Amino acid sequence: MITDEKRISKQISYWLRHHPEDGGLVIDDFGWTNIPDLINALKIRGHDVVPDDLIKISTSFDKVRWEINVVENKIRATHGHSINVVIEDKITAPPAVLYHGTALKFLESITAAGLKTMTRQFVHLSSEKDVALQVGSRHGKAVVIKVNAQLLHNAGHVFYKTSDNVWLTKEIPTAYLDFG
Repeated sequence: MITDEKRISKQISYWLRHHPEDGGLVIDDFGWTNIPDLINALKIRGHDVVPDDLIKISTSFDKVRWEINVVENKIRATHGHSINVVIEDKITAPPAVLYHGTALKFLESITAAGLKTMTRQFVHLSSEKDVALQVGSRHGKAVVIKVNAQLLHNAGHVFYKTSDNVWLTKEIPTAYLDFG
């Protein structure tokens, strides 16, 4: 039985995206870890979770954050990694336009240097403007930057689609950004 869904989901995401070693987890090159190992790590932290609970928690998010492979009994974060993972299995041509939500306080540095990966492996983009606005509001007054994804793709940038709304790519020069 799940006792604290939000706390458990944050713990799992932290381990899968940033510090698997804190949970004693081994992440493979593609970001996967064994579900029994994850459940054991949660149990050590006082959370009594079964595999069905993981599926229930993962479907309660506003967007897909984890992938669960029930056949191989593995789980991985879909995006937001600060650790290196290979996601070549998700390369996809992007739509013509994508959006990046950020806080107004970061706009000056973005207009000067473009979108950078910062502490993450990729720049995160959304196919929906309102989702980008919601993401940007996490750090203050939000602004949405329109990204000419088609031109970037034509110029050789690789895009990864991790869920319905989340797209990843490397740094984006200002020439491909519309701040209007």
